[in-house]
Amino acid sequence: MFGELSFWQMMMKGGATVILLLGISVLSWWIVIDRFIRFARIRVKAGDFMGKVKDLTESEDYEAIITLCQSTPGPVSAVVLDGVKNKKKDREKIESSMQRVINKESERMQSMLGILGTIGNVTPFIGLFGTVLGIIKAFHDLSLTSGGGPAVVASGIAEALVATAMGIFVAVPAVIFYNYFVRLVDSIETEAVTAGSQMLDLLEE
Repeated sequence: MFGELSFWQMMMKGGATVILLLGISVLSWWIVIDRFIRFARIRVKAGDFMGKVKDLTESEDYEAIITLCQSTPGPVSAVVLDGVKNKKKDREKIESSMQRVINKESERMQSMLGILGTIGNVTPFIGLFGTVLGIIKAFHDLSLTSGGGPAVVASGIAEALVATAMGIFVAVPAVIFYNYFVRLVDSIETEAVTAGSQMLDLLEE
């Protein structure tokens, strides 16, 4: 694709900007992997979980519900656990307490997503900045070279454009995974809100 120039050699021709973008790319993928592991741990089948909770509530085995929630990580179980612990309070106070739990769990789920979104938005501009610097350097070299012709500029611009390509290369997966995780957070929050509402109804039966 690049003739005799390897991918790594091409990247190195982009200069310090590309090296910076490579570092940012490593950070981006670390966040993606970390979030995948985190969401895999806290995602539960809310329907099956609430089915078990309903059965235990009908038999008034609240200790078993607490044990089930403590052994099941994630916002859904956290909301149900909070409801059970506050079951003697009135509905309004339980709802308020559950909402605080949801807010806290939401904050945990969104941890580092802001960084990922920023990477997706900023890295193309970092790449463009590197390209602009490279083009300035190319024309500067041309001004110092007599009889160099377009070849001098063409080589410098080709190297400079590597920075833009790298910026896009880093930004695209960051944006894709950021949007995916945001939708996943919304989905889990909805499940937690629904579970909290169901738990309130079960406690009032």
